[in-house]
Amino acid sequence: MCDENGNHRTFNNCKDSMITEIRAGVGKEELKKMKCIRFFVKNQINRSEFKVTFVILFLLGTGGMIMGYAQNYQNDLVFLRSAADNFLLTSTESRVIKMMFSLCFPLLAAALCTGYRRGNALFSMLRMNKKQYIYGNALVVIGITVISFMSVLGLNQLLCFVAFPLSGSDNRWGMTEYDLMNSFQADLLFDIWSVQNPYVYNLLYIVIISILAGGIAFLDYGLGYVKRLGQLKPVLLSVLVFLVFIALFVIGDLLDIPAISFLAYIEPGHAVNLVQYAAFTGCIYVLGMVLTIKGKKEYEYI
Repeated sequence: MCDENGNHRTFNNCKDSMITEIRAGVGKEELKKMKCIRFFVKNQINRSEFKVTFVILFLLGTGGMIMGYAQNYQNDLVFLRSAADNFLLTSTESRVIKMMFSLCFPLLAAALCTGYRRGNALFSMLRMNKKQYIYGNALVVIGITVISFMSVLGLNQLLCFVAFPLSGSDNRWGMTEYDLMNSFQADLLFDIWSVQNPYVYNLLYIVIISILAGGIAFLDYGLGYVKRLGQLKPVLLSVLVFLVFIALFVIGDLLDIPAISFLAYIEPGHAVNLVQYAAFTGCIYVLGMVLTIKGKKEYEYI
């Protein structure tokens, strides 16, 4: 067997050459994907909407711990609660910050990564088809939102570790440890963990809140491809998503259906379960996916 220059090549040499070329091609493709992901991430975090929203989220996370510390400063050790009980979502001292975080949660999740807007000509520089661009950007929007909420809430818990003891002499229920161990309610989400290991309890809430936030961001991203809604300013679209979730909260409260209220999964102590959470969050992700797929079909090649 000879190559283009007439040189003899053995079968093994040809095989090695083909393998090298395939690996080089795969390497180039992976490198291209990494560059695209890096571009998507940089484009999202450099947006003014992301910077402002993340600062607000960060201030809520750190502000809750600071308020709790100020309330407990110079208190007797007998009344000092653990780091788990001073977590943003379970603390009674930072109740105001917790209410602000809970009520503004859909707005913060939707506004953190507003996704692509048709007027952004920067994306026309990318050499990719509409499927790669739209789906790639959607994954980045979900990923950034989930990581942002998880990091802020995780930071709040870490700061509580620094400021408060691991095991406090008091608790937010004002009950003895024996009574507390026998007082959990099985119909409340993760309530068994609130008495067995409150740190696992807090971690579970950090995870489900972050995943739900990613779904809301995905929904906001998908709505951006609806013709009329896509013409709105990103902030207005985020406000619209916020009002939809507030409406669901009001309807759920009036009809006594907590499963359709986002607050049931943000605030500890609601009578919901993991199946209802999966159904609620899953519907949000599915709706975002449907809108994104529809946008892919209607949107022209870049």
